[in-house]
Amino acid sequence: MVLCDIRKRKREYETGEISETSEKAERFSLVSLISPVSYSLFFFLFSFIIYASAQPQNNSQPLPGKFTLQPNPIELTRAARPNIYFEAVGRKSALLGKESGNFESWVFPLKLFHDARISISVEGTDNPVDFGSNVERIITRPESTTLTASNQLFTIHATFFTPIDEQGSIILLDIDTMRPLTLTVSFVPDLKPMWPGGLGGQSAAWRDDLKAFVISESRRKYNGLFGCPEATRGVATPAHQLASGALRFDIKVDPKLARQFYYPLIIAGGIDGRQPVIDLYQRLAGSIPEQYQKTFNHYRRLREEMMSIETPETSFNLAFEWAKVALDKGVVDNPELGSGLIAGWGLAGEGARPGFGWFFGGDAAINSYAMAGYGDFDSLRAAFNLLAKYQRADGKITHEISQAAAMIKWFDEYPYAYYHAETTPFYIAAVFNLYRQSGDKKLIEELWEVLKKAYQFCIDNDTDGDGILENSKAGLGASELGSLLADLHQDIYLAATNLEASLAMRELAVLMGDPALRELAEQKCQRVSAAINELYWNQREGRYVYALRRNGQQNTELTAWTAVPMMFGQLDARRASETLVTLSSSQISTDWGTRMLSNSSPAYDPIAYNNGGVWPFLTGFVAAAEYEYRHPHSGFAHLMQLVNLTFDHALGYHPEILSGDFYRPLDESVPHQLFSSGMVITPLIRGMLGLRADAPNGILRFAPQLPAGWERLRVQNYRVGSKKLTFNITRTGFSNFRYEIEKEDDEPLKLQLAHALPPFAAITQVVVDGKKNKITTNPVTADNRFNYETTLRQRTVIEITQRGGIEIDVPHTSVRHGNRSSSLKVLEVTTFGANRLALRIEGLAGQSYRLRTRGGHNVQEVAGGILKGQEGGWNLIEVYFPPSGNNDVYQTRNLELRLRESGRR
Repeated sequence: MVLCDIRKRKREYETGEISETSEKAERFSLVSLISPVSYSLFFFLFSFIIYASAQPQNNSQPLPGKFTLQPNPIELTRAARPNIYFEAVGRKSALLGKESGNFESWVFPLKLFHDARISISVEGTDNPVDFGSNVERIITRPESTTLTASNQLFTIHATFFTPIDEQGSIILLDIDTMRPLTLTVSFVPDLKPMWPGGLGGQSAAWRDDLKAFVISESRRKYNGLFGCPEATRGVATPAHQLASGALRFDIKVDPKLARQFYYPLIIAGGIDGRQPVIDLYQRLAGSIPEQYQKTFNHYRRLREEMMSIETPETSFNLAFEWAKVALDKGVVDNPELGSGLIAGWGLAGEGARPGFGWFFGGDAAINSYAMAGYGDFDSLRAAFNLLAKYQRADGKITHEISQAAAMIKWFDEYPYAYYHAETTPFYIAAVFNLYRQSGDKKLIEELWEVLKKAYQFCIDNDTDGDGILENSKAGLGASELGSLLADLHQDIYLAATNLEASLAMRELAVLMGDPALRELAEQKCQRVSAAINELYWNQREGRYVYALRRNGQQNTELTAWTAVPMMFGQLDARRASETLVTLSSSQISTDWGTRMLSNSSPAYDPIAYNNGGVWPFLTGFVAAAEYEYRHPHSGFAHLMQLVNLTFDHALGYHPEILSGDFYRPLDESVPHQLFSSGMVITPLIRGMLGLRADAPNGILRFAPQLPAGWERLRVQNYRVGSKKLTFNITRTGFSNFRYEIEKEDDEPLKLQLAHALPPFAAITQVVVDGKKNKITTNPVTADNRFNYETTLRQRTVIEITQRGGIEIDVPHTSVRHGNRSSSLKVLEVTTFGANRLALRIEGLAGQSYRLRTRGGHNVQEVAGGILKGQEGGWNLIEVYFPPSGNNDVYQTRNLELRLRESGRR
C-alpha cells in the first residue's frame, strides 16, 4: 500500500497533478508513515519505484477502425513540394504545416507546439526513415489534407484535419506495412499566446495513462495535450520548465492491426483549466469518424447551399469553390473575444504570428463583398458585431485585434488597434452592402448607433472641407510603408471608401427615419464625388492619380489603387476608361496580377512590400473596375490570373504578395491570405456577372459580360434576401442568347437586365416567356448595353436575338513558376465610323500572338496584323512585334480592323 501510494504521488508530481502545497503535505505524510523503516531501506524502495517498469492504469481510447474518407468533388492533388504550405483549419484551432509533413498546432489563442515531425523505424533495419523525405503526393480537401509517404517497406497516408468547431486537431495515420514499425513523433512545445501576448512557467510532462504529453504552465489554466492511444513512451523532461529541444513519443505499429485501424495523433487544448482539456482529448479520440463527418458536412453545405458557378472552364469553377473555402477558414471563434474574420494563415515557426491569424477590420470589409455575394450572411453579421464591440469612443473602427487581446492591454498599450483610417468608412460601406444583399433590417437597427458614431468620426477628421477624412489626421490607408507615404495628405483608397460610406448613410438614414442625417450625407456625397473626380484627375497624365500631398499637390505615382473608386463606379466614365488603359498595361499588369506601383517609377522594387510587389487583392479591384467600365478583355485576363493562383502555390489558397518581376510569392508572403482568395469571387459577381442585389426594395440588377469563347454559364443559389436564384445563360452561335432565371418562390422580384452587346451589334428580337416584346427605336445605351426590365416570378426565360457585330477572343496563356511576363495585353477597344474597329495592344518584342474574332461582321482587312484563315468558326489574326535591343520590353501598337456585315456588299 505504501509503495502504491509513493508511486502514485511520484507520477502525479511528474505530470503536474498536485500543487506545491499538497506536495509538501504528502511528503510530510509519507515521512511520518515510513519513520519506523530505516532511511536506507526507504531510499532503496523509492529508487526502485522511480525506475520500475510497472505502468499505471491506461485511460486512453482504443484505436479507431478504418472508415472511408468520402470523396470530395473539389479535392486537389499533385506531386508534393516540400517547402509549400498546407493547412487544416477549423473555427477554434488549426494545423499549419509544409508538404514535407512537419507542422505546428494552434488552439486559439494558443500555439501548443511547432516543428512536429514523424520518423519511422522498420524492424530489421538500422536507420530510421524520415516521413517528410518520402512524401510523394498531396491531396487537399476543404475538410482535410492527406500527405502520402511511400518507401520500399511501407506506405503511410497521413490525413490532417481539424474538427470544425472543436479546440483540437487530429492526424489519421493509415499505414500499410509487412513489417512492424516504430513511429517516433517529435515536436517542440510552446504554449505561447498569439503575438504579442506572453506566458511564463511553461512545462511539459508525459501522462502514460492518457498516452499523451501535457503542456501546461504554473497556474494550470492554459493546457494542451498531444498523444496517441498506442503511444508506448514519452521522453522524460525537466520539471517545471520546457525542454530545450524536441520532445518525442513512440508508437508501435502492428501490421495486422494497421490493416484494420487508423493510428491517430490527437491534439486538444484550452484556457479553462486542465480537466476540460483532458475530457476533450478523450472525447475527440473516441469520436473520430463523427468529427470527420461533421467537418465534411460543413464544407458540403458551403459548396451546395451557398452560391456556385458552372462555366466551360473547369479551373474557374474549382477556383470559385476554393475561394469560398479560403474565406470560410478565416472565420475564427475566439473563446474570449468572439467570432470574426482573421486576415490570413501561415506558419509561425518559433514565433507567435501564424501569418495574419488575428482579426482585421479593413480585411473583413474587403472580404465581405465576396462573402455577401456568395451568401454567408451569418458569418458577416458576427464579424461586424465583433468590430462594433471594440469601436473606440470617438467612433473609429478597429484595424486589428490580436487573438491574445484579452490576455493583454491590447487597446491601451499597443499602437496597432486603430492606426488605419479607411477601416471606419469601409465598415459603414460593408455593413450597408450586406444589408442590400440580405435585407436584414434588424442588423442595421442593432448597429445604428455604431454606424452613426463611425460616420461622425469621418466628418470630424475632414479638416479641408472636401467631405473626405484625411490620412494625415485619421491614420493609414492604402500604404503602410515606402515612398507612397511621403508627405501624404489623403489617398484615393480612403477617398473612395469615404464616398461609399456617405452613400450608405444617405440610404440608411431614410430607413432609420433621420432626415437631418440624410440631408448631411447627401451633401457629403456630392462634395466627395466632385473632389475625387476633379482633385485626383491629372489632365497631363490623362489618368487619375494616387494621392494628394500635404501641400495640395498631387502624388502622380501610377498605382493600382486608383481602381478602388472605379470598382464602385464613382468616376467619370471617359476618364476612368483612360486610366484603365494604364492599369492594364505592362507598367502595372504582369501575367500573375497587378503591381501596386508601376515598374517605370524610380521607387519601383519588385520585392518591395508596397513599392512594386504584385497583390492579388489589388488585381481583383482592377478586374472589377475593368468590368464596371466595359474593359472585359483585360478584366477577364486579370480574373484568370487570380484563378490560376488557386493551383500554383499553396494548393487551394492564394498568397498575400508576389514578386513584381517573376512568377513566385515573396519570401515574406503569407501563403493563405483571405483578401487574395476573395478576389476570385468579387470581380466575378460584381464584374463579369454584374449582379447587384437590392433586397430591401426587391430589385436585382444583372449585367453579364461573358467571355467571347463561353457558350454557357450556370449560377446556383445566388441569395437576394431570403430568396435563392438560379441563372442559366446559354448562347447559340453568335446571335442568340437565352437567360433562364428561377427562384424558389413566386414572390415578385424586379429584374434589371443589361445585356452587353459587342461592337456594331443591334437587337432584333426579345422574347419573354414565349411572348415577343416590342423593341423601342433606340434600345441600346452609349456603352453598348441593351437594358430590359421585367418582374421575376418562379421561372422567367428571356431570349435575345442580335444582328451584326464582332467579338474578340484573346486566348489565355499560362505562366510557369519563375517566369517573367510575356502575354499579349489588350489595353483598349474602340470603334470609329460605321465599320472600323481599333485595338490598342501590347506585346513583347520579337514575339507573335494570335487573336480570334467572330460575329455578324466579317473582317475584310487588317492593319497591323495578318489574317490567318479560320478555325472552328473563328477568324484568326496574327500580330507580330519586331525585335528590339531588349526583347524583355513590351511594345505598344494599334491593330485596326475594317469590317463588313454578313450578307451586305
